[in-house]
Order: sequence, then structure tokens, then C-alpha cells
Amino acid sequence: MIQGKDMLFSYVISVIENRDFYAEYHCEKVQRFTRILLEKVIRFCPDYKISEEDVDTICFAAMLHDVGKTVIPDRILHKAGRLDFNELEIMKNHTRKGRQIFERLMKLTREDSADYALYKCCAEVCMYHHERYDGDGYPLGLKGDEIPIAAQIVGVADAYDALISERIYKPAYKPEEAFEMIIEGDCGVFNPRLIDLFSMMRMELEEVHEEIMRKKG
Repeated sequence: MIQGKDMLFSYVISVIENRDFYAEYHCEKVQRFTRILLEKVIRFCPDYKISEEDVDTICFAAMLHDVGKTVIPDRILHKAGRLDFNELEIMKNHTRKGRQIFERLMKLTREDSADYALYKCCAEVCMYHHERYDGDGYPLGLKGDEIPIAAQIVGVADAYDALISERIYKPAYKPEEAFEMIIEGDCGVFNPRLIDLFSMMRMELEEVHEEIMRKKG
């Protein structure tokens, strides 16, 4: 099911990364960090009821979590300085735009199909990956486990990669600095159970980052 969509969604990912040149390899890294965290969740948090079969679906959604940025104007996406209030609100809207893309696909798909479940997961991850466990995220300010667990997991992976990646408005943090910032809540409050699992992942995360940086050259 997922393999049959690889060419289409590889194209979508290339559009995301070509429009935001600072996001090169971001989708791949978030997907791989998500997979590492999912493995820990399956092992240590069975009450979340994430199965091995769910892993590919959530990782697929992780690759596409920023698809809504394809409709953000270049003047905002590539602005060198801080965004003003109105620009920030437009940027935040990439979460809703991403959900809308997958909701359209859901309407064209039978609800009992595997495709529908995939699109639903993608819609949730796009919409909620910037929510935070204490309710201080966006776009809805959801709190705790009001946030779908897949979006919580991708949110941790996304925040970590945002720290270790250079952006037009900031240099990259060292991986060890970023790791501590996530644990200390400097990028918002995450599910403490996920942070406990994240704290086990330092070496795995750094290995993935170094591998991709070598590929990037």
C-alpha cells in the first residue's frame, strides 16, 4: 500500500525540500528519528497500542509532516530575520493546510481501507505536530493526550531536528546541546514518558545525523 505511493510522495517531499533549501534532508531525518522513538514506545509503552504494523504508517506521515509549507509564501518561508506577528500566524497555518490536503484524499477513499487509515494518520500528524503537552503549542493548544500519540512522537523528532539543523535565521546547535534542550523543555513541554524514552536515544540520534551529514557532504 505504501510502496505504491512512493513515487508520488517522493515528489511531494522533493517539492517541500526544494522550496525550503534549509530543510534539505529534514523530512528524512524526522522520519528516521521517529522510527527510533517508535521502537522504544512499542517496547516500553504497550498501553499506547502502537503495533509493528503502525510503524511504517507513522513514519510515512513523519516524512510528510511539513507538506503544508508548500503553500506558504516564499517571502515568509525564506525570511532572514524574525517573523512578525502576522507572518508567524501565516507560517503556523502550515499545520492546517497539511491536514486539508490529506482530508481531501480521505474524502476520495473508502473509510474501511488501508489508504484511509494512512491519510488519517498523515492528517493528524500534519495538524498536531506543533502541539505541546502543557497546552502551549499550536494550532489548537491541545493538552496532554488530547494530542494524538503519533503527532506527539513526530513532534519530538521534528523539534530535535529543527535544533540541529541550520536555518536562514539561526545556526545549528550541536547534537549534544539539542538533546539536552529537548529533555529540559527548552522547545516546549513534551510527554514525559516520551522524554524518558528520548533520553535513551542519544547515540542512535547522533549516528543518524552524522550519516546524513556525510551524505549531504
